[in-house]
Amino acid sequence: MSEKVRKLWPELAWIEDAGLRESVTATWDKAFELSPLTPADLHAIPFTLLVSNCTVTFMEHKQCVVHIARRAAESMIEFMGRSLPIDMDTVIAGAI
Repeated sequence: MSEKVRKLWPELAWIEDAGLRESVTATWDKAFELSPLTPADLHAIPFTLLVSNCTVTFMEHKQCVVHIARRAAESMIEFMGRSLPIDMDTVIAGAI
């Protein structure tokens, strides 16, 4: 697993399926390969330009989305899990 992506996304550890975790990591590695942006840039740029003087960074927003997705999936499992199977790994991977 790429060290820079693992540092960027500690939430990758939540993905139990090693193959899926590696695929998500490889996707981010490829994105960095093709982009002029670095992981440090993602911690510096605002997540939106629509809010003036926004101090929330792109990565803060992205990590928040992953945490919200995981909690929403946990609630879905709690309330509807008997009828609606939820694959937590897929939820987390998709959010990342």
